[in-house]
Amino acid sequence: MIERNAMGKAADGHPVSARVRRRKATDQAIAAAAVEAALELGFDRVTVEMICSAAGVSRSTFFNYYSSRDAAIIGRTIAAPTPEQTDRAMSGHPGSPVDGLLDLVVPAVASFATGPELRTARARLLAGQPAALRQYSAGLILVQNNLTEAAEAWLTAHPESARLPGRPRVEATLAVTAVYAAMQAVTGGWSIPLREVPDPLAACHCVIESLRTLVGLREPTPPGPAEILKLPVPAEEVPATGLRERKRRDTESRLELAAVRFALERGFAGVTVDEICREAVVSRSTFFNYFPAREAAIVGRPLEVLTGAAAADVLAPHGNDLPTGVFALMAESLMRARVNPDVARLRTELALKEQAARDAGTATLVDAGEALMNVVRDWLIANPQHARLPGQPAAEAVLASNAAYAGVSVLRAGWLAVAGDPEASAATFAAAMDDLRTVLEDRAPDNTAESA
Repeated sequence: MIERNAMGKAADGHPVSARVRRRKATDQAIAAAAVEAALELGFDRVTVEMICSAAGVSRSTFFNYYSSRDAAIIGRTIAAPTPEQTDRAMSGHPGSPVDGLLDLVVPAVASFATGPELRTARARLLAGQPAALRQYSAGLILVQNNLTEAAEAWLTAHPESARLPGRPRVEATLAVTAVYAAMQAVTGGWSIPLREVPDPLAACHCVIESLRTLVGLREPTPPGPAEILKLPVPAEEVPATGLRERKRRDTESRLELAAVRFALERGFAGVTVDEICREAVVSRSTFFNYFPAREAAIVGRPLEVLTGAAAADVLAPHGNDLPTGVFALMAESLMRARVNPDVARLRTELALKEQAARDAGTATLVDAGEALMNVVRDWLIANPQHARLPGQPAAEAVLASNAAYAGVSVLRAGWLAVAGDPEASAATFAAAMDDLRTVLEDRAPDNTAESA
């Protein structure tokens, strides 16, 4: 896409045609009307007809610009790359899947243009409405899955370029997450569009160097085998002292157990709020007093991240390995939520059985991403002696959090596994960090190992 300046001229100085200006104006009018309606009425209540009426366009015009009402409200996502596009980018960096994916993804993301007013309005919407945030997170995960599948297919077809021979899915997942980390750090946590970053592709390649430093690849001597993180095993449910609290916990557990059992029987998409309520013997209004949506009852609410002194106590022992510290913070925050052990076990089983449930569980972690990064940033500011990227606490927090997310992403049951079996998750996470270092190494791949 050609950059255009405020005077309506393309980057090469030639005027932009009237048709292009009209299309851009219509596009912006539809998006602005959609976001304004969502802010006023609520994300779930907005219809395409409402958007069309406010923007003064027909339904056919709307669908010429946006594939759905969600795309108009929270923004478009990049399309899945074709095999030809993937091969062209990754073949240019046969020894580094991360660098190849950067060449594939960054230009596509940088082509999106959003005005500052619309950007601000969408940020307000995501911050204030959980339903909008859930949909936004689901969109991010869909893009991540599409890119991971494209990278996996290329690595399968080119085993000579694999850094983790015989494990193309794991390698693709770690590489894609590293690319996300670079883009998020370069844009200041998506606070500015990637297209407004001078030479965004070069900037992202530079940030990958910072990520290599953060995980220990730029130290004089490489890190030794990762120490396995020891996490607390969730205790059996301890009855609360107050009758009211005991009743609340009992109702919550009944709702969660009913939701997960139905999902295991009928599939994640086949569960309704009404049948959960009937099984748990509660009303719909009671259900929504506990959970914002059926997905939250099935896979859990967004993570409530520990803050302040409690977060510092978790991070401090891992001052020299911040990604592991972030994982410990995730896990401890989850443990303190006191998830019913039976619910945790069934959620893990569901995630292993159905990708949709695993993705929904991952979305609950993505929803907490900004809070998690803010806690880590504040801890680095207060403890600069632990910084691996001195003077860059925000960027280091983004990279460390995404590195931890990468490790969680390759757990067999994803994020839902952490509550189900924290010791096994900790061991797998430690191994995943070693794999991430291997994927990030900027050297020719070692093909001496036999492919599985």
